[in-house]
Amino acid sequence: MRMRKRHNLCPRMEACGEYLIDEPQEHRGLWLQEHPGCRHLQVELGCGKGRFTVETARANPDTLFLAIEKVPDAMILAMERAKAMGLQNVLFMDFDAANLSGIFAPGEAERIYLNFSDPWPKSRDAKFRLTAPGFLRLYADALPLGGQIHFKTDNTPLFDWSVEQFEAEGWALSELTHDLHKNGPVGVMTDYEAKFVAEGLRINRLVATRIETTKTTAAGPVPRLRNAALSDARGLHDQEDSRLRLEEATLALSQIYYAQFEQDPELFEDKSRFVPYRYDPDDVAVRFAARRQQPDRKSFFVLLGDQVIADLVFKHIDLENRCCELGLCLVNDRWKNRGYGTEALRLAVRYAFETLGMETVLADSLLTNTRSQHVLSKAGFRYIREDGHFKYYQIRRQAEEKEI
Repeated sequence: MRMRKRHNLCPRMEACGEYLIDEPQEHRGLWLQEHPGCRHLQVELGCGKGRFTVETARANPDTLFLAIEKVPDAMILAMERAKAMGLQNVLFMDFDAANLSGIFAPGEAERIYLNFSDPWPKSRDAKFRLTAPGFLRLYADALPLGGQIHFKTDNTPLFDWSVEQFEAEGWALSELTHDLHKNGPVGVMTDYEAKFVAEGLRINRLVATRIETTKTTAAGPVPRLRNAALSDARGLHDQEDSRLRLEEATLALSQIYYAQFEQDPELFEDKSRFVPYRYDPDDVAVRFAARRQQPDRKSFFVLLGDQVIADLVFKHIDLENRCCELGLCLVNDRWKNRGYGTEALRLAVRYAFETLGMETVLADSLLTNTRSQHVLSKAGFRYIREDGHFKYYQIRRQAEEKEI
């Protein structure tokens, strides 16, 4: 796998240093006191590239916005946006939401935004969803009575599951909708939200208000989540049409894939080697024929309904040792950061074990590509080693069967 890594990340971070909070715990209880021009404190968990953050901050100059993002490659774009606008009321931090109580005193935040959070579709990972009970109680500690959570997602199963958690934890729900932009754009959109709306996907939204019955961390043990798998990690509304499937590579599918393929310069360790991809049907035909001549390789495409969204290959297939390597490449940015890569990997692993008879599947990631490594880990791969350029991962059949 090769996923996006921002060029010159460290110097770009340094250039935006005034927007980055390195030790947020030192400001606990002092946020508004340290920013006397602001009367309100609002928080966004998972700000991504920052379109929502900076546009909302610009429209509300009397509000201090704290944006938390664990992926520096995305956060740097948000910081650069804030700097370009000259904003004085937005700050960013690389922080784990599980430690929220360490940076906010009780009732210190007025509002929390959850925009298009990771769905963590497997039942065993449900506790990591930002709307899981453990997180909701942390938010309740940070919010006063009347404080709110604004939650948006394109993932309907995640949204419906989250509604159940909010209700069970005693939050008052309002403005609940499964089609926020039905009658035209509403409010500030994130980058991905704008893409989803352009593609015809419906956006779910709700507002959860802390009231007297809302549970905090003082309420005792968090309930254990059972049977919490999401049937659809992508959030499309027709679940039958939204399931990913593998189709063995054909020339026709290859032409469809490469006709919409976009090469990403950030996927090159040596940027000087980057050349924008130009679709050539004759070249695709030659490449397809060459692949078919390799006996230790099986090529597939990942389909979502009738859309070809990724190229997937099993290579160096070793039937004697029951081992192979796995490679995956999404066709363009439209399908990134929406859970498809993780689900495609899981689908491929099942095929390798159940159909190819493999016992071990290998994969690799650029050493600096933390996002790719995160996806591999979510799909069940385990880190084994690294060299000067790559980290190497594997997943074994026995380990996968135990987890299932």
